[in-house]
Amino acid sequence: KEKDFLQEEIIKMKRKIEEEAKIATTSLQKLQAKADDLQALVTMKSEKILEMESERKEQETIRMKEIDMLIELRDIVEDQKTRIASLEEEVERGDSAQRSMEAQQRLLCEAEAKTAEAEETVEKWKARMAEAELIMKEMEAKIEQEEEENRMLQEMI
Repeated sequence: KEKDFLQEEIIKMKRKIEEEAKIATTSLQKLQAKADDLQALVTMKSEKILEMESERKEQETIRMKEIDMLIELRDIVEDQKTRIASLEEEVERGDSAQRSMEAQQRLLCEAEAKTAEAEETVEKWKARMAEAELIMKEMEAKIEQEEEENRMLQEMI
């Protein structure tokens, strides 16, 4: 009986070991599935990290190009400011020259007006001189006539 009892115990233990082996196998399969899932997740995350690093490098390259463009634009703006200042100076010089020419034109007009006045005055003096000469000639003629008359009267006397 002891032998039967031991055999029964061995069979029970064998069944228990088989059940535990099944449970262990199932657990092992579940763990293996989880390990595979984790490995797939790690692979996917690694690929995502590589992709993100590539994007970051690309963005860094773009950012550097943008900085270079901004520096170039700043230089262009500075050059344009310098050119504008130079053009403003030229415009101011042109305006100054125009004002100077306008002042000279006014002086010229005033001088021409004074010249015209002087010419008019000279013409008036010429006319008066001609008048005076005519009067002088008439007076000389009268003087000569009176002298002639005086001579004639003196001869008569």
